[in-house]
Amino acid sequence: MSEKDEKLSLSTKVWWALGQSSARQFITALVSTYILMFLTENFGVPMAAAGVIMTAAAIWDAINDPIIGGLADKTKTRWGTYRPYLLFIPPLFAIVATLLFAAPEMSTTGKIVYAAVLYICYGMLLTALEIPYNAVLPTMSKNEMEKNDTISLSTFIASISILLVTSFTPDWTNILGGGNPTRGYTILVAIAGVLTCITSWGAFVKCKEKYKPETKKEPLVASLVKLFKVKETYPMLAFWCVGCILFQIIMASSVYYCMYYLVRPDLISTYMLIISISGMVGVMGLMPILLRLVKGSMKQAVMISQSICIVCYALLFFVGNKSMVLLYVLTFIASMNATMTNAFRPMTVVGMTEYAYQETGAQLNATISAIGGFAYKCGTAISNAVLAGVLAATGFIEGAIGQEPPAALTGINCVRFLVPLAATVLYMIFIQFYPEKKMREYAAKKG
Repeated sequence: MSEKDEKLSLSTKVWWALGQSSARQFITALVSTYILMFLTENFGVPMAAAGVIMTAAAIWDAINDPIIGGLADKTKTRWGTYRPYLLFIPPLFAIVATLLFAAPEMSTTGKIVYAAVLYICYGMLLTALEIPYNAVLPTMSKNEMEKNDTISLSTFIASISILLVTSFTPDWTNILGGGNPTRGYTILVAIAGVLTCITSWGAFVKCKEKYKPETKKEPLVASLVKLFKVKETYPMLAFWCVGCILFQIIMASSVYYCMYYLVRPDLISTYMLIISISGMVGVMGLMPILLRLVKGSMKQAVMISQSICIVCYALLFFVGNKSMVLLYVLTFIASMNATMTNAFRPMTVVGMTEYAYQETGAQLNATISAIGGFAYKCGTAISNAVLAGVLAATGFIEGAIGQEPPAALTGINCVRFLVPLAATVLYMIFIQFYPEKKMREYAAKKG
């Protein structure tokens, strides 16, 4: 069977997508959207300290993510290179994520230390779990269409997870906590942690490594040197990071936008539901049509979809609080296009994996996955740090709904719309460095 005709079974696609994007994505979405508010308003960590924690975590990720990726590339067991991580890491990840939302009673200094340690450990375990999922996919099939279909399914499931988190978390935490949201967060994350283990173990069973990656005995630094000799690695790293900022800053700031800028905390669930549903429509409905229209060109798809986002963000900055109809309609259109970035990132990561192999002759699946994962977490940390920094600098008062100073309201509006606008412009610039033409030339030679 040729690589072009090779198929992945439906059950394999489903289990990979579930392990990648259901319960684990639920936890990461919960962290991305609510961790800043939880740490400051539920746990009692000062806003400025929370911003420092996010920044410190991003710096540490820059050090440990490539190391974990390099180690994963060199793992050799009877279960394969990447699959063992799907078996052993999920329980540890679940425990640490639950503790991150435990909020024990202690001094302010103790809370800062506790949050910092748990948040950094959470990031490291997320890396050790996410890398294998991204790295194992290229070993499952050589058929690009099959891999893209699997990623699209995963993105759709991720959209559902994000929808559930953003739309129903306040209700669930109140119900599970018996009126105590802090306790509710702990229970909710614990449940998601158990489901993370189940879906990861299912993926471990179903996702076989058919094409074994090379495991040459060479220093980790040598692998990184090979990767960074591929000049496109640098702008693509920036592309992945900015793409994450573009999405995460929207999710992190929207709760503050509804609660404090619009002074409508009752709209949080509805507003987040609009963002999530429109994202699902964009990924599963609009994106396939767009990719067909541009004949699979990632560059053109990004330019068209994100140009629409820029127009919407500019309008929303000025009229978002003037009309609920305009707010909802423009938010739906913007989110429908912006959420495509969640699919563009893994697609380009997989593409760069094959491209790096063609350029260097080395199979660097996990190393590239680690770089992509670092960019994602860096984007998340930067998003939360920007939001925390702006709130701290503008005199934001926690819990003072309807009584915030004008500077804080302006800051929230800027973070909600102008920061995504700027990130979108950068996103469109960095995609120009994606080696789409050369990748097609390599594919034509293989075909």
